[in-house]
Amino acid sequence: MKKTLSALLLVLFVFSFAQGADFLRSARGGGLGISYFLMADDPSGALYNPSGLGFIKGFQTQLTYQKMSDYDYSIVPEKPYSGHFGLVYYRPRAGTFALNTIQSGSFSKLTNISTINHAVLSYGRELGTSWSTGGSIKYLSENGFGKRSAFDLDLGASFRSSVGVFSAVAFENIVRSSLSPAYRGVTEYLPRRERLGVGYNLAGPSFQGAFLLAGQVEEWGITEKTTTSLANIATEWWFLQDRDFSFAARTGYTFGNALHNDIKSDYKGPTVGLSLDYRFGLNDIRFDYSWQAFPFETGGGSAAGDHFISFTVGWGGTPGFSAPERPDEPKAPKLRQEAPKPKQETPKPKKEAPKPKIFQETPVQESEKPPVDKDTNFKDASYLQFSVEMEVSDISSMDLKRIVFYVRPQQAIKTTSWKLYVFKAKVKNWSEQEISRWALAVIEGKGVPPINIIWNGQDTKGELVPSGKYYYILTAVDQKGQNYTTEWFNFKLE
Repeated sequence: MKKTLSALLLVLFVFSFAQGADFLRSARGGGLGISYFLMADDPSGALYNPSGLGFIKGFQTQLTYQKMSDYDYSIVPEKPYSGHFGLVYYRPRAGTFALNTIQSGSFSKLTNISTINHAVLSYGRELGTSWSTGGSIKYLSENGFGKRSAFDLDLGASFRSSVGVFSAVAFENIVRSSLSPAYRGVTEYLPRRERLGVGYNLAGPSFQGAFLLAGQVEEWGITEKTTTSLANIATEWWFLQDRDFSFAARTGYTFGNALHNDIKSDYKGPTVGLSLDYRFGLNDIRFDYSWQAFPFETGGGSAAGDHFISFTVGWGGTPGFSAPERPDEPKAPKLRQEAPKPKQETPKPKKEAPKPKIFQETPVQESEKPPVDKDTNFKDASYLQFSVEMEVSDISSMDLKRIVFYVRPQQAIKTTSWKLYVFKAKVKNWSEQEISRWALAVIEGKGVPPINIIWNGQDTKGELVPSGKYYYILTAVDQKGQNYTTEWFNFKLE
């Protein structure tokens, strides 16, 4: 009897670590299965695929609680749990960083489940407009069956096309580190996993959906290394995206085998999930819930499922990612004095002709005038130059459409109001009539222009604009009523 009990406790020990060493803790991912690594667009997504961070241009925090199955073992009553906290921070020109911490264990005083703490530091960066890469440094510490720890690495790459097709590849626990020191002569290794998947995204004015297909190969084992494979299909749909309140439903199904106590077990089972999102201003609050069928078979039959609950806050108005400058994108103008005095200057020879500007500057000499943009006529030089560097990034996700204009003023002007105009083509004659006729969108505010300006991608009729090239310009008015304007900028909407 004692030998049987000892063997069972050892099985419980091995099983508790196998569960605790799984870094995948996500309410949204719990409703989709392993296919979530294709999207990975919240803090916990970095645990599935760190390259997904490259497409996040915002600041997010996330709390997750997982009510885990009690494994259906009656020898020792268990109340297992897993808690997660995640943070995403985006910095222009540097990339997106994420920190995730996880603790799993049991609320029971008498337990066979060890307490395991995880800490994962991740980084992702967008390459161009379609690719991103990322990596994670991971630390695991176990207490309860001896004190053991391990470090490991994850890598990933993602691709998102303008036609809705996206794909990704991720490598988890590349080193396949061992927990050190060994416990009772048993050396545990972190499971090495490789994932590959493809998806397709559909979007409309008020909905967005995705179809996902992914596969995973795992190398793991207690007594010997064994290779197993899983396949997963999933779908997610968001509705009422044109409202402040939106909601989503998702489901998935997993096929294949994985190791359970050194035995290949059938891991097939469904997953389902729901989300509620509330947008206020430029911010979002999201609540996620999911349930996944527990894949293990025990003495009492199929064990119960796991429940995930998460609460995510995203601060909008975040700066867009610093994409490489396009050859046809005009550079920001230099600082211009409000009333320069005429003076004799000897022009220096230049290899290239200067770029045209959209405003008429005060001439410095009767025989020599600065160039004027031929496409736009600002009458009577009523607009002074507003030296601003600007960048654009599309940070649209499954639940929200956002185009961010990142503003970096190059001069200090105390403006009382500002407006950003989006056009399909440059306006030749700048007047209220022409603006009203051709402006696709007008975003305005009081005071100094913020560091970022958000556009929902909709025109004045409330319809989403199609993909293509667009022009934009920022104007402002100071305390004395003087008008200012930037040069024309352009961007491509995929």
